[in-house]
Amino acid sequence: MNAIKYLKNDNVMKLVMFFIYFTVNLLFIIKYGVRQDKIPISFLVAFFSFIHILIYKYDKFFVNELKITKTFLSLFLGVVLSVFIFLCHVIDSPYKVNIDRWQTIEYCLKDWLNGDFFYDKPNFIGQMPSYLPGQLLAAVGFYLMGNVGYLQVAAFILFVVAAFRFFSNNNIRFITIFLLTVSLSFIYEVLCKSDFISSFILTIAFIIFWYKKFSYNYFAKPLLLGVILGILCLTRSLVIIPLILFLLNPFFNADNSEKLKAIIGFLISFSVLLATVILPVESFKYLKEYNPLRTQGQGNGYIMVFFLVVTVIISKHVKNIQQVFFYSAMIYFLLIGSFLIESVLNGIAYNNLGITYLAASLPFSIMGYSYITSKNLKEKFHK
Repeated sequence: MNAIKYLKNDNVMKLVMFFIYFTVNLLFIIKYGVRQDKIPISFLVAFFSFIHILIYKYDKFFVNELKITKTFLSLFLGVVLSVFIFLCHVIDSPYKVNIDRWQTIEYCLKDWLNGDFFYDKPNFIGQMPSYLPGQLLAAVGFYLMGNVGYLQVAAFILFVVAAFRFFSNNNIRFITIFLLTVSLSFIYEVLCKSDFISSFILTIAFIIFWYKKFSYNYFAKPLLLGVILGILCLTRSLVIIPLILFLLNPFFNADNSEKLKAIIGFLISFSVLLATVILPVESFKYLKEYNPLRTQGQGNGYIMVFFLVVTVIISKHVKNIQQVFFYSAMIYFLLIGSFLIESVLNGIAYNNLGITYLAASLPFSIMGYSYITSKNLKEKFHK
């Protein structure tokens, strides 16, 4: 009980969320830093750590003493968006740099639009695709525009809009956006036209918008809620974790009519989207052999089930939006970390570990960190 109370302390939660943010990006810089020989990896780690210590140590000074204007914030966002759009065009071929996720989503989208089954088609490095139709729906517009990398740019814009919706202070908005902007994991996603983090940005944006709009009753629009959840759950399987933390308790507290409408809405969108990838298959036996559930997971199924059970148990004790962010970030970090440890025990070298999957925790750790910083700012002015 004391441990739970300790974890609910704002300062502890803030430190944990910044630690997760720091560690995800540190592991990233180590993984890719060892692949070059121009700058010693020890210097990169030391410099990276020093900068992040300064960010954490002096955030109160930044928030309380500096004045971020809307004009500065607009100019900053304009520059960042320009850089991200430019990065989407730096690499012109996934084959030159061995980026399979970029190539995979393109041929999956092509087959999906043509009504063809694609889960049995390996990419150019031999990996089977695992894209769910919700993620394909999110990316299809950018594919038709000629650059799937724009999906992460759009995800960044959505994250910015969510930050503006959630926070009223420009300093807090800047911190939130800045932390995602300088995240090496996110920059990599934009540069390599990856799509992984976008699923989790979509999820946290939905949570924020729904929280701000329907804080009095999350099931005030149950049919619409169900439809949105059906789409979100078919972006990436792991998004179910923050959704459970956010909505499971309110679901049990909703009346039967609201529950039924939410379930119907979920089944409608979920079924329609799922049908778009299942109907082209030649047989159920073939689908059992080739389906995204066999390829999307990053590790042992028992580990996933364990963390889902833990999530359900924790959801019963979630009291506010801050805890949704905190527990989501922590569960993602521990879950993917467990998969990585399993990979190491199976003999996979560090260079080949799926470090990028830890980025699932980034949107939640950033938003949670900023939320507590915002609370501290409010407390200062109320004293």
